[in-house]
Amino acid sequence: MSGHNTNVILSYLDESDEEDNLSSEPGAVRVNVSDSDGPTEDGDHDSDTEQSEYEEERNNQATPLHEERNNIKTVAAKCCVSRGLLKQYIAAVAACFSVVNSSTCYGWTTPILNHLLGPDSEIPMTRDQASWVISSIELGNLISPLPAGILSKYIGRKPVILATGPLYIISWLMVIFYPSVTMLGAARVLQGFSMGLTYTAAPVYLGEIAGKSTRGAVTSIFFNSWWLGFVIQYSVGPFLSFYNCIYFTLALNIPFILLFFWQPESPYYYVMSGNIEKARKSLAWFRDTSTDELKEELEEIKWSVEANQRSAGLRDIIGIPEERKALTILMLMTGGRVLCGTGVINVYATDIFDMTPNLSISSDVVTIAVGVVMLAGGIFSAFTSDSLGRRPLLMLSCIGIFICQFTNGTYYLLLFKTSLAVSTFSWISPVLILINSGLCTAGLYPVCSLYTSELFNPNTRGIVSSIAAITVTIFAFLMLIMYETVNNNFGLYANFYFYSLTILIGGIYFYFNTPETKGKSFVQIRKELLKIKV
Repeated sequence: MSGHNTNVILSYLDESDEEDNLSSEPGAVRVNVSDSDGPTEDGDHDSDTEQSEYEEERNNQATPLHEERNNIKTVAAKCCVSRGLLKQYIAAVAACFSVVNSSTCYGWTTPILNHLLGPDSEIPMTRDQASWVISSIELGNLISPLPAGILSKYIGRKPVILATGPLYIISWLMVIFYPSVTMLGAARVLQGFSMGLTYTAAPVYLGEIAGKSTRGAVTSIFFNSWWLGFVIQYSVGPFLSFYNCIYFTLALNIPFILLFFWQPESPYYYVMSGNIEKARKSLAWFRDTSTDELKEELEEIKWSVEANQRSAGLRDIIGIPEERKALTILMLMTGGRVLCGTGVINVYATDIFDMTPNLSISSDVVTIAVGVVMLAGGIFSAFTSDSLGRRPLLMLSCIGIFICQFTNGTYYLLLFKTSLAVSTFSWISPVLILINSGLCTAGLYPVCSLYTSELFNPNTRGIVSSIAAITVTIFAFLMLIMYETVNNNFGLYANFYFYSLTILIGGIYFYFNTPETKGKSFVQIRKELLKIKV
C-alpha cells in the first residue's frame, strides 16, 4: 500500500468519524417519522420509546463499523511505519557500504601477512616494516576526523560519506601501479584518511535518519557492516592471489557509490542549514507519511537545533554540563573499546593462532570463524539494543571480555613461561577469542556508536564524532605498535593481561556513569545526563 493511498484512506475515515460524532453530539437535531397526526400524551411516550429503541439499534450497528474503521486505520498506520522503516534500513545499509570498504582495507593484511613476509612476496618486507605498514592506516585516520566533522556540518553528512568511495579506489590503484613498501604505506594512509571520514559522518547520519523507537537497530548496522567487511576479507583473502585480492577489495566500492548516491540527506542537516522545506521532505521520506503528521517530530528537531545553535565549538562543549558529561563518557568508552584488545586481535588473529601449538584446524579457518562470530554478535545487538537496552548489553560485554582476556593471558603465561603441559588444551585460546569477539560486537562496540549519535546535540555531533575518531586512532595506533613490542619483550600473555585490566577499570566506570537511552528522545536523554555525576 503506497503512502498516498494510506493517507486517502485515513482522510476518508476521519471524515466518516466526524459525521458520526456530529450525529451523536448532545443537542443534535434528529427527525423522527411517526404515523401519528398529532402529539398526544401516549404518542409522545411511544415516540420517546421508539426513538430510544432506534438509537440503541443504530449504536449496535455502528459498533462493528467503528471497529472496522479503527482496524483499517491501524493497518494503514502500520503500513506507513513499515515502509518508512524499510527506507531507513535501505539508506543505512547504503551508507554503511563505506564501512564495509573501510574494514576490508583495515583487515586486508590479516589473511596475507604471512605471504607478505614470505620469499614469494610481491612487496618483500621485514616484520618491523610489516608492523608499520599495518599501523600506518591509523596515521591517515588521525588526519581526517576533525575536517570531516566540520565538513559534515557545512556541506552535509552525505557528501562526506560518499567521498570515501573514490578515495579508496585511488588508494588501491596506487598499489597496483607502483608496488613497493613505501607506496603500500602511503596507500594505507589514504585509506585511513577515508576511514576517518566514514567513522565521523556515518554514525551521525544513521542516528539522525532513524526513528526514536528504532534508533538502536538502525545505528547498529554501522558496526555490523564493519564486522561484515572482516568476514569478507577473512573468507576471500586466503584464497586469492595478491593482486586479485586488491582487485576484489577495490570493486566493493562500486556498489556503494551507486546505492548511496540516491539516498536523501539527513533532516537534521537541512534544519541546521535553514532549509526547512527540504528537512520536511527528507523526514517524510524516512517516515513515509504526510508532512502534517510529522509536524511534532520536525518541531522537536527545530527546537533541538535552535536551542543549541551557539554550542558549536569545543569550548562550548566543555562549558555546557550535559555536553561535558557526555563527552567524558564517550571518550572513556571509546578508549576502553580500543584498549580491550579486540581490534588488535582482529589484525593479528592469524599470527596468534600460528603461535598456538596443536591446533586441530588451520589458523585461516579459525580467523574466518572469528569474523563470523563478530558479525553474529553485531546482529544480536541489532535485535536486542532496543528491547534489552544499552546498559545491559554494555555491562554483559564488559564482564565477558574481562573473563576471556584474563583467562587467555593466564593460558599463554602457563604455556610459554612454565613447564606445565597446557599445550594439549590448545582449544582454549581460539574458543575464548571467539567468545570475546562476539561479546565485544554485541555490546561495547554498538553502544559506543549509539552514544555518539544519542548523547549530543545535532550541531555538535560532527565535532564530537571527530574527537572520538581521533581518540580511536591514537589508541589503535599505539596498540598495534605495542603488540609486537610487548610480545617480544614480555610475551603474548602480557598483552592479554593488559587488555583485561583496562576493560575491568572501564566496566566499573560504565556501571556508575552511563545513562540508559533506549526509546528516549534527544531531549529526554539530555535531562538524564544532568542527573549523572561524572
